[in-house]
Amino acid sequence: MHIKKRNSVRTAYELEDLCKNILDANNWKVIDQNNELGKEIDIIAQEPTGQSKVAFEIKYTRNTTYPTSALKASAIRLVNDARLMNIEKAVLIVAADIKQEIQLIVENEYNIQVINLDGLISLASIDLELLGRLSNLCEVDLSNRKLQSNINGILNPKKIDLSSEGSGPSQNEINGAELKEKLNSIQPGREDCYHYEDTMENILRYLFDGDLKGWQRQKRTTDDLHRYDLICRVVDKSTMWKFVSSNLDSRYILFEFKNHKDKICQSQVYSTEKYLFEKAKRKVCFLISRKGPSDNALVACQGAMREHGKLIINLDDKIIIDLIDSKISGNDPNETLFKEIDDFLMKLPR
Repeated sequence: MHIKKRNSVRTAYELEDLCKNILDANNWKVIDQNNELGKEIDIIAQEPTGQSKVAFEIKYTRNTTYPTSALKASAIRLVNDARLMNIEKAVLIVAADIKQEIQLIVENEYNIQVINLDGLISLASIDLELLGRLSNLCEVDLSNRKLQSNINGILNPKKIDLSSEGSGPSQNEINGAELKEKLNSIQPGREDCYHYEDTMENILRYLFDGDLKGWQRQKRTTDDLHRYDLICRVVDKSTMWKFVSSNLDSRYILFEFKNHKDKICQSQVYSTEKYLFEKAKRKVCFLISRKGPSDNALVACQGAMREHGKLIINLDDKIIIDLIDSKISGNDPNETLFKEIDDFLMKLPR
C-alpha cells in the first residue's frame, strides 16, 4: 500500500487484511510474501484456476470519489512493481467510487483491472461477516449500493505486457522526489528562511493544488498590521476540506512557515493566532516548522481551539515527508492531513 508511515493509517492496514480474507473467501489463494522479493505489492494471489499469479494494490480514502491523479499514479506503480516481479496480471482495488469513464481510461491505458467500492462490496457479499466488516471499515450504507449478482465474473484481470521495460518513474514521482531533496537540503535558520518558504509553497501546491485555490504569498491585512506567509481558499471536493469549510467554518486556510533550528515556542503560536478571525471565515492555520512544537506551544494551540475555536495544526519535516511520500505512492495526502486534525481534536483537553 506504500503508506507504511505513522500517520497513514491503521484503517489502510485493516482494509488490506480484509481484502486478503475476501479473496480467500472467493477461492483465490493468497500467497505469503515473506519469501517474495517484491515488498511493494500489497497482495499476491493465485487465480482460482491456479493458472496465474495476480498483483493487487489496495487503496483507501475517506473521499467518496478517488482522485483521478492518484488513481493514475497508483496504476503506474502497480504495473511497474508487477513487471519487476514478473507477475503478468494486476488489479487495483479502490475502496471508493470512481467515475466510469476514468476507470475505463485507466484500465485500457495500463492494462490492469480496477475494482471500485461497489465491486469490492459485491466480492465481500459472499460472506455476511466480511460484508459487515467492510461496511464498518469504510463507513458505507449498503442500502445505497449496487451489488453484482455474478460474483465469479467480477475479478477478471488482463495480462500485462511483460516484454516492455515499463514506463519508468512518473512525473508525479519525479516531482515528489525533487521536492523532498530540496527540503532536506535547506538548513534551519534565518539565512535560509525565504528559500524554505518558497520550497514549502511548492510542496503545498504539489500536494493540494486541486483542493486549495487562490494561493497568495506575503498577503497583508488592510490595516497593514499582519502579514500571512500563505493564504488559500478551500475547494469543497474532498472529505478533508469539506470538514474544514463546513464543520470548522473556515473557507480560507493560512500556512505559516518557521525555518527554526529549535522547536517553535508558545509566543509564536500566540502571534499566529492573531491572524485567525471567525467573521472572515479564517479559522484554520497549519503552522509548519522543521522540528514541530514545544510542549508549551502545543498547550497554546489547544487553548486557541478550546477557548476561541481557532484550529492551529503543527506540521514538521517528518509529516511533510509523509505527505509527499503519500502523493508519490498514488495515495491521497488528505488522508494524512485529516489524521493530524483528527488526533488533535480527539486529544483536546477540557
